[in-house]
Amino acid sequence: MNLHINQLKRQLNIEQEYNDDNAILQHYLDVAYASSCEYLKYDVNTSLSGFTGNTLPTGFVQAVIMLAAHFYLNRNMVSFAQGAEVPYSYRFLLDPYRDFIVG
Repeated sequence: MNLHINQLKRQLNIEQEYNDDNAILQHYLDVAYASSCEYLKYDVNTSLSGFTGNTLPTGFVQAVIMLAAHFYLNRNMVSFAQGAEVPYSYRFLLDPYRDFIVG
């Protein structure tokens, strides 16, 4: 996986030298990656095989970073009164890579 915590820090405007939240940032990055692979119906352990080469597409990387940033900024559960579907930008970035099943 070529995602790095520094990319998430840049998204969140966190100084690179600030390391107090590194563990939780890495956790959210891992969860966002796994969730994105699940959304695309890829096995989290072999999801790179769905892409050519060893580099993840920039749209996929951006979607994972956006979702991890969302998890970090919204650490509490969303109530039913505030319920919302996954933001359109996340789906917009991932849908081209989704393994749609028609049938």
